Amino acid sequence: MIAAIFDLDGTLYTGHIVKGIACHHRAHRVRRLPLAFYMVTHMALRPLRQLGLLSETFVRELWVRHLGWTIRGWTRQEAATAFTWVAEQYVQPLVRPEMMKHVRDHQAAGHRVILVSGTPAPLLAEIGRHLGIEETVGTPLILRAGRYTGASELPACQGLGKVSRSKVYLGDDSISWSESYAYADSYTDLPLLEQVGHPVAVCPDDELAVHAQNRGWEIIR
Repeated sequence: MIAAIFDLDGTLYTGHIVKGIACHHRAHRVRRLPLAFYMVTHMALRPLRQLGLLSETFVRELWVRHLGWTIRGWTRQEAATAFTWVAEQYVQPLVRPEMMKHVRDHQAAGHRVILVSGTPAPLLAEIGRHLGIEETVGTPLILRAGRYTGASELPACQGLGKVSRSKVYLGDDSISWSESYAYADSYTDLPLLEQVGHPVAVCPDDELAVHAQNRGWEIIR
């Protein structure tokens, strides 16, 4: 079986899921204090990243791991309502048509199309449903007594976590990795891209662009 694995942010669409959640909370005037706390504490990591004290991979992993803070205390249904709004009002208008064509081409070829992202798993599943992608692998959120605790299950689906979570999800399925495809935009997705025989850099950041060029990978700009 051939798999076609797609990253979400910056790859299938031009936005960022953190901004999507922020847009929802501000538009509906909900969870604005937890959102502000999340944004301030994680934006404070930027100077440390610029000074080289923290790696980009580590910083992105923290953004992903703690995103559940923004929906802490919500029931599944309360969160589901917000997730539908994000999928419809934020993600869909920013989808790259040329990348959706790649998705449909893989589906038509009988490949197993999987959306893999650090996005919270239930939100990613909703986005996948709107995009016509049935299989999704995101960062699971922890529930207690029917409400989200704000915590995520580790490892977060970021960097090496994308590879490990994808392999756990696929289980014993006989995926031919040498024949499979992966599409991503960030150098932090290198572990996922190097897992397949057909890595594709989509509107890549500078580091990934150089790496892709040196390796002779396909680049979509």
